[in-house]
Amino acid sequence: MGNRVQTIKSSKANFPRYLIRLTGYFSSSLLPPNKKLSSRIPVGCKLKHPILFLGSHGLFSNVHPLFAAKSFHFSTVVQPFAKMSQRDSYLLYTQFYDVIDLLKSSTARPSLITATIAHCLAIKIGALAHLPACTSLLTAYSRAKYFISALALFDEFCDRDVILWNAMINAAVENKSYNVAMQFFVEMTEVGVAFDSTTLLLIVSALSHMKYLKHGKSFHCLSIKVGMLGDCSLCNALLDMYAKCGDLTSSQSMFTWMDCRDVISWNSMVNGFLYNGHPGKSFWCFKEMISLGIRVDSMSLSCAISASAASGELSSGQTIHAWGIKQGYNFDISCSNSLISLYSESGDIEASKSVFKEMVLKDVISWNAMIGGFASNGMILETFDMLYKMQLTGYAQPDVATLFTIISLCAERMLLREGKTVHGFTIRRQMISDLWVINSLLDMYSKCNCIIKAELLFNAIPKRDLVSWNVMISGYSRNGYSKEAQSLFKTLTHQCLQLSFSTVLAVISSCISLDSLQFGKSIHCWEIKAGLSSNILMVNSLMHMYINFGDLSAAFMLFDTISSEEDVACWNTIIAGCTNNGHFREALATFNWMRQV
Repeated sequence: MGNRVQTIKSSKANFPRYLIRLTGYFSSSLLPPNKKLSSRIPVGCKLKHPILFLGSHGLFSNVHPLFAAKSFHFSTVVQPFAKMSQRDSYLLYTQFYDVIDLLKSSTARPSLITATIAHCLAIKIGALAHLPACTSLLTAYSRAKYFISALALFDEFCDRDVILWNAMINAAVENKSYNVAMQFFVEMTEVGVAFDSTTLLLIVSALSHMKYLKHGKSFHCLSIKVGMLGDCSLCNALLDMYAKCGDLTSSQSMFTWMDCRDVISWNSMVNGFLYNGHPGKSFWCFKEMISLGIRVDSMSLSCAISASAASGELSSGQTIHAWGIKQGYNFDISCSNSLISLYSESGDIEASKSVFKEMVLKDVISWNAMIGGFASNGMILETFDMLYKMQLTGYAQPDVATLFTIISLCAERMLLREGKTVHGFTIRRQMISDLWVINSLLDMYSKCNCIIKAELLFNAIPKRDLVSWNVMISGYSRNGYSKEAQSLFKTLTHQCLQLSFSTVLAVISSCISLDSLQFGKSIHCWEIKAGLSSNILMVNSLMHMYINFGDLSAAFMLFDTISSEEDVACWNTIIAGCTNNGHFREALATFNWMRQV
């Protein structure tokens, strides 16, 4: 702890005193160092804050050049403060709280340097004796994704109030350390600090992410017991928790019981139905909002559009789009992204392009939605062209989802050369260590009949998951390497990894020659022991295997184990098997039997 504080103290001399005023507002992980703000932000938004800030501190001579400029560099705003003379301690003290307000109001995530400079200034003027300043600094470290620094700052204080505890719990939740957040709550109650509704809201939020329904119900009871359930924000958090845990009955009961339903409450229900696979109910809830005169927001529109896409209702999505324009709603990034996905999935790629073109601000999801839309509609050239334009933006670079879409397209269309190019791109961008990327590359090479490349890539994976094994086994089977597929399956079982349907289906498809009959029968026995013998996919695969071996009696025995109204694929398999093996009368009889059923 001492080393951390010493480092902070020694670093304060390296920065101009007034640099901190603007670092929190303008620092952004999307912007490369020593670069201007990108043109994606409107000029008015870029200039408004620094003009007001310089003017409020009497630096009027610096305001006019900034006002006349169409863009500005960070140094344009920093230089006037760097040249200012030493201020007295009182003014410095008041300016520190200006900095704290700037950190709080910053829409961009503060960097570690921003938080560290603020920390240094707080130490210099003695502001750390005040809990509000400490709470703001802790929040700044948390938003900068330096949870350890926030924890170190928290540990320096013995006299902590509920606001500081809440800030620490919120930092743990924001950094996805949900168990740590629970531990802080327990410690808070043990030291005798009384929690408030904000504390319960944060804990319920952590439980919703962990999907701990039982614990969530316990905190619901606790909120009733201490009389805090009247807080609308806490009720909304409980609504969201029940929805994310899949308990829609409790979520609906909670919603019905609530007297203070706001737009967040309705959004929780709309999103809850959509999250649990009920797009129709989600859309009905959205229409109910409108009929009751609830002022919908971007979250409501985004969920309703996504519900239309999930249910395949293009007309409903178009209606929402037109209604939103008529009502004068400004479709933000999330709404526009949902519209792009809706139109792309419906095959109306021109409408997707129109929405994308009209967007003032675009994020990675926007570009991924367009790339996915082109790929799903078979537009190969447009897909790669959009990928190229995405790289030129500078602010929205391809991520794992982008590469997964591109590699899947290469696999589907057997574009080996393009797939190799993307493989090289992942190596240069140091994204080859991601298992999603590796598994998609494995699938691409195997589908492009380049099994040697796939094998080399598979052997180079330091820590494989079950998907890696499944893709490699399927690749061997698809390319006729049945012995290698069976050998890899045996290796998988020896490592005691849990098998999936995909694993077994892949290895069954490798049983294509008579010398694999015994191995196929052993897989059949394993399925019976595992209780999978009634699964339609398993039965159909085994029927294919026995028919390939010419053993129609075993295939008919499997066919008799399923009910007569099962999937038509099983009927097709047995009829095709009889025909391929020369049993035409049996094939005709089975067909007539199928018609009677």
